[in-house]
Amino acid sequence: MSNATIEQLNERYEQVTTEAKAALEKLNTAVRGAYTRLEENGNELFQTLVKTGEKRQKAVAKPEKKTTAKKQPSQLDEVRGKVASALGLPTRDEVEALNKKLATLTRKVNKLAKEAK
Repeated sequence: MSNATIEQLNERYEQVTTEAKAALEKLNTAVRGAYTRLEENGNELFQTLVKTGEKRQKAVAKPEKKTTAKKQPSQLDEVRGKVASALGLPTRDEVEALNKKLATLTRKVNKLAKEAK
């Protein structure tokens, strides 16, 4: 390599180094400014975000209570069903179906008993 090429590389190196230092200083200043602004407005922003989050949580929680109580079986119900099935016990739905059949049969027996008298 010739001395001219080395000089050009050194000059380019110095130029890039200077530009990098300037960009780093600007970035450092911007970070300090952002930190200062955040420090000044941070508490207010935080309180606003907390309030918004609480409103959102309440809005989401209300419909969940209604749907989980009526339409979806709870985890406890699922576990009960699995245990009952494993033990060979009838499930809640099976007991309800039998109760309906028993009520129907009871009505028919009572009706027949009245007719027999």
